[in-house]
Amino acid sequence: GLAQTQLLMRTEGLDLNTVIAQSTATPTDIDLQLKAADVEIVNGGVEAAFTRLLHAVKATTGDERSKIKNHLLDLFALVDPSDPRLAAARKELASALF
Repeated sequence: GLAQTQLLMRTEGLDLNTVIAQSTATPTDIDLQLKAADVEIVNGGVEAAFTRLLHAVKATTGDERSKIKNHLLDLFALVDPSDPRLAAARKELASALF
């Protein structure tokens, strides 16, 4: 419940197409990538959100990587544990980190 509420607060007033266009134009802006993943999740784009953040994890190091990983883990908590997309994303995250 708390994770969902926080997600809704972060995405309030954001337009999916605008945020996605901005994040595509600026792929190195970590905060924008996190925002885009949030908007994708809210709009049913679970796989797109996971893929976006998994690519960002692979492209970063240090504190940026930790920030993205933690955000991704928060998004994982919003998805049904039996969802195969979640299992695949968890496996890919583990592979990217180790």
